[in-house]
Amino acid sequence: MMKKLLFVCLSAIVFSACVKKKNEVTGTTHVRFVNAISNSYTQDVYVNGSLVYGGKLSEGSQSPYIDYTAGLSNIGLSNTGTTDANILFSYGTTIGEYSTVFFFQDFDHVLVAGGIKDNMTAPPTGKARVRFVNLDNYSQTSFKMDIAGGSNLFQSLVFATASQYFDVDPGTKFTATAVSVKDPLTIDINPQAGKIYTVWMAADSVEDLHAHAFIQNYF
Repeated sequence: MMKKLLFVCLSAIVFSACVKKKNEVTGTTHVRFVNAISNSYTQDVYVNGSLVYGGKLSEGSQSPYIDYTAGLSNIGLSNTGTTDANILFSYGTTIGEYSTVFFFQDFDHVLVAGGIKDNMTAPPTGKARVRFVNLDNYSQTSFKMDIAGGSNLFQSLVFATASQYFDVDPGTKFTATAVSVKDPLTIDINPQAGKIYTVWMAADSVEDLHAHAFIQNYF
């Protein structure tokens, strides 16, 4: 099963997000942010006008989970040291859930954002869990993923979608291939038992592919 990232466009602010019904139940949500913007400056992240992660979101990096009140929130992104928003959008969450928001570029290299819910259920004993996200905006062809020297995980993952989670053995390596990519990419993240990984794929040209990984359940 492939999951499409929840796309949000520039300046998509929903002002009604600030209005709460009387006696509405509130609680905490957990959101992490990923800078998948090619050649970007370090970014600051704002939630409902408040700086929640500043001076640390460099290209290719991710924040820890940031806790704030669940519901529909206004998210802003700006270059560190400036107050001019690169992107503004609304993002909805529910109480207690974990999710990841990616800042990336579409096929026209326009800045966009997309969020996806994170499954924090522990993998089976002795296994690691991994999913893949396609953020390769240089190629409009999908890629497939195999266990290196082993079975196929999926045949096609198109741009701005995420795969299902896969339970794999510790130390498993993966091989990504695509029609436009010159050489297959071996992904060696050395997954460890009990850990959950997100691997997002990007590129610098139509012929290459590279991978970034982070651990979801790092706590």
